[in-house]
Amino acid sequence: MNTLLKIQRIVKCLAYEYIPKKLQSRFFAGVEALSTKELKSLNANGRSLSNNRWTGESRIRRVVEDSRFTKLILPVILEKFLPRKGRLRLSLDHSTFGCFTIAVFALSAGKGRALPVWCVITRTGKGYPLLKPLFKGFIYILRYLNHGQRKRLEIVMDRWFAIPDLLQWIDDQGLNFIVRIKADTPLVVPWIEPHRTIPAGEISHTETPVTYYGRDWRFVRSDFRPNMKEKEPWYLLTNMRPEKRTRQQILRSYAKRFELEEYFRDVKWIEGYEWHQIRHLKVIRTVFAFVFLGWWLLLRAYGENKDHPATRYIHSKKRLSWFRTAWEDWHRLQMKPLFFSG
Repeated sequence: MNTLLKIQRIVKCLAYEYIPKKLQSRFFAGVEALSTKELKSLNANGRSLSNNRWTGESRIRRVVEDSRFTKLILPVILEKFLPRKGRLRLSLDHSTFGCFTIAVFALSAGKGRALPVWCVITRTGKGYPLLKPLFKGFIYILRYLNHGQRKRLEIVMDRWFAIPDLLQWIDDQGLNFIVRIKADTPLVVPWIEPHRTIPAGEISHTETPVTYYGRDWRFVRSDFRPNMKEKEPWYLLTNMRPEKRTRQQILRSYAKRFELEEYFRDVKWIEGYEWHQIRHLKVIRTVFAFVFLGWWLLLRAYGENKDHPATRYIHSKKRLSWFRTAWEDWHRLQMKPLFFSG
């Protein structure tokens, strides 16, 4: 089946199941203008919806100013696209888009790019000012996960999110987490006096039980060799016991978190969100909800990355990612060349 028709059929099925009938025309407009196109500007993307300039611009404005879509699209992603089996490795990282700080929850799908699930957007900075919005984001996601999915969930976070209150809350929810901590993070280890802490960077063991803010968790350190890219090893904190995840499994899970940074690169430079001029919080939340849906639509439509057979001889670092391959193929279908060479 033609990919255009395949995506059209998927979107229609999703709209019929999840979107109220009175909002379906706006949903289709949002998918067409935001999920499947790079961002030039909201008005420019809207003009692609209609031959009449004013009609197209007013349609996209009605879409992005309708905050209901942020709550309607999340169940679509969680219920229709998440894998039924295996671990759900949910990476959490942040980036800056214009005047906004965006913390993205994304699923590591083993394709070199983490696929976005949900995000928390705020004008505030990092650390505790972001804590309350993060709690709301976690609660909103957990509302749509069943018991089996919660058991399979692993939350992988960078040092930015090593906030004691956040880690304790995640642990109280019965969720598994892996978080990187700074070298000066104070930890209590079994071989020194109780209540006396030492910095994580001074622990020579590659794996040991530790106490952090009254919680008994597990410390894992990566190997460190000369001439490595990073100046220090990874200092990781997790609540997963050794019988559940070995040290190497913990390290591999954290390494998958870097797929999310590749996602940020693609959404900024390929989809054009590095130069956006959006200023309203409600608008950018709706926009990113449609952008997230677009990634999952491309994955469902294209499936495995099917490059030309000649690409197997190209160095792995010079091959295009599955997203870029699908994205460029999708745009070739939408804009066929005017002249064809024989």
